[in-house]
Amino acid sequence: MNYSSRLLFGFSLCCTCLVNGQNLVLNGGFEEYKTCPSNFTNVDATLQEVATPTSSSGDYFNTCSNTDFGVPTNFKGEQKAFEGTGYIGLYFYALNDYREYLQLNTARTLREKYPYKISLKVSLAETSTLAIKDMAIVLTSKKVKLPNSSTLTNGRLDLQEGLQFHKVKLVPDNSLANTEGWITLSAEFEAKGFENHIIVGNFQANKATKLYGAERTIRSGDFSYYYIDHFVLEELPRINYEKDKIYVLEQNPYEPKGYKLDGKAMASIKKIFKYLKENAEVQMKITGHSDSSGTPEYNKFISSLRARAVALYLKKLGIDDDRIVWEGVGDSKPLRNGKVKQGHLANRRVEFVMTTFDEQ
Repeated sequence: MNYSSRLLFGFSLCCTCLVNGQNLVLNGGFEEYKTCPSNFTNVDATLQEVATPTSSSGDYFNTCSNTDFGVPTNFKGEQKAFEGTGYIGLYFYALNDYREYLQLNTARTLREKYPYKISLKVSLAETSTLAIKDMAIVLTSKKVKLPNSSTLTNGRLDLQEGLQFHKVKLVPDNSLANTEGWITLSAEFEAKGFENHIIVGNFQANKATKLYGAERTIRSGDFSYYYIDHFVLEELPRINYEKDKIYVLEQNPYEPKGYKLDGKAMASIKKIFKYLKENAEVQMKITGHSDSSGTPEYNKFISSLRARAVALYLKKLGIDDDRIVWEGVGDSKPLRNGKVKQGHLANRRVEFVMTTFDEQ
């Protein structure tokens, strides 16, 4: 039985490929439906290219319905569709580890070692009494169908014969306790080459689920229910660097005395790390720069710290010392852009070059 009914009474890169932003999720906006929702019906029977991996089913809401399954107003609250006319609703937390999941098809099997970005929109329904802190997706090698409505843990998935899968944690752009609008969840990952289905839901049992407001006693009737819309899966360009070409590390502008890596820089370095791991013959030269606001000695010092920070992070990720050369050159090689203020910011930079080992 659908649990809903029971609750009613209870950086610059060269691309080696180009994908033109194609969304690889089929019916990711939930606009292609077979029938207009009017009661508790399994989404398998309502939507095209959408299935449920367990015996429980989410709910489909659409503007075509003038009942409890309408948009924007429905039996779980009020929310406009992020785009189009429809969206899905799922229980992410409920009594006795009850869960609802959504299973989507991809247009093709993902390509091994290619980078992908997935994103979706979620909104906490107003009738929810709890909000969860973390969400994830599971990518699988085939369609999953299990006989009950319990949590889809790694252990349960491991028992499915011939099933390959891996989990990807999603990063929200706002609190998942927000009921006012849509929150974007996204992640980038490298495909393993078998993925052709995507499952979304809560893969943790109640005891392991991190909740907002968990300091209070959780009651048996508490639940967390989210609207879901706008699934997008895109193949990203594979990372490649031209030999002996100068690149500038992506980094928010350094403060005059700044040298520490921010999140943007670390994300860029992780891409560099991946490239270096896949190209064992390549060596990297890192050059730190500064503006002219300090003495020549200090400028060389701070620029060296900027280059060193990049080198140390690459070594921490697993690149050998003998593949990295770094130095600081102070303000001796300024950029010539004709804008004094912007020039100062731009000159506080780190450049790098990919080259090959000299033959012995």
